[in-house]
Amino acid sequence: MLKNALAFAAVRDLDEAVRFYRTLLGREPDVRPMQGLAEWKFESGGWLQVNENQTLAGRSSVTLVETDMNERMNMLLETGIKPTSFVQGEAVSVVIIDDPDGNHIVFAQGKDENLRSTM
Repeated sequence: MLKNALAFAAVRDLDEAVRFYRTLLGREPDVRPMQGLAEWKFESGGWLQVNENQTLAGRSSVTLVETDMNERMNMLLETGIKPTSFVQGEAVSVVIIDDPDGNHIVFAQGKDENLRSTM
């Protein structure tokens, strides 16, 4: 039986990526369990792994569940991170940005109980 899920973003330079994700997430990684890897743990479970991997860098897509899309948009604009897409749907709102390597970071906020994965 599966217990949890890990999101993975491959990057070219871990130190540069940690600076970006620290700004994006508002804190340092929770752990750096081995060389080339940094991890952030989220309140309701799940982890984001940022891994230095030259072969896969820029080919990742990560979806992060947001609780306040307006706050997220303000934070992105204040830090100079420009969204590549913003959609306010009836059921889900989505903001997409790219990290410095070109990985897609998707912020999603569901609007009803049927979309628990994005709430």
